[in-house]
Amino acid sequence: MVTRKIIVVADPHLGVVPGDVEEMIRFIGTLEPAETDLLFLGDLFHIWAGPEKYHTPPVRSILGVLETFRQQQGKVYLVVGNRDIFLSGHPENKRLQQLPFDRIFPEFGLLNPGSNHELMAVHGDTINTRDIRYLRWRRIVRNRLFEMAFDLMPASWVKRIMFRLESDLQQTNMDYRRFFPVVEWDQFVDRAAAKVAPGLLLCGHFHPKELIIKKSGGTTALVVPDWLESQAYLEVSADLSYELHRFQVRP
Repeated sequence: MVTRKIIVVADPHLGVVPGDVEEMIRFIGTLEPAETDLLFLGDLFHIWAGPEKYHTPPVRSILGVLETFRQQQGKVYLVVGNRDIFLSGHPENKRLQQLPFDRIFPEFGLLNPGSNHELMAVHGDTINTRDIRYLRWRRIVRNRLFEMAFDLMPASWVKRIMFRLESDLQQTNMDYRRFFPVVEWDQFVDRAAAKVAPGLLLCGHFHPKELIIKKSGGTTALVVPDWLESQAYLEVSADLSYELHRFQVRP
């Protein structure tokens, strides 16, 4: 029996740096699909909407590679980040059925790599409860009425509004991106350990340079460094042991 591992990628923000889509494609090409579950902790692209009508050429190219990965027995999971919109209801949502993900988790995901071990994955954008302005922005963007209104707009409007959404998002949590919310993080981990008790809890969103590690009860919680700046990824074994790697550093 083949032992599968989980490769975890946090915050690629693809579409920001020239060549970053091609770099991600090269990275995925180094993985063995029959032995690998690929887990994205959100913000796959710098800003993107799930339904096909909104896909740009870079989005289509990555999704095509992920579909090939799945056809070769790989599994792909996505936790929805603050830059991933209109992704609720997958796979029952007909507009999202063609997306190459085994599961899309709107809030958090639970995976079971070993018979007695469970992994919990979150993006992390709701951990800092003091960031009221961002949390309000998030409720608006995730509202079904907002998506319906978006669908009625001409394509030229949609493109402009997508850029405006990204600009607004940059401003919503400006003050809170200057520091890591240690108190709120500790409280979140303690709650998750008490209610869910995963062996390993993985979080993205905060873009640390190195792993941030906290233990609570039987739970080990990690904030995973982002792919955007350091091409970091986490390799998790069936027993929930883990190792941080870096694919390559851009010149």
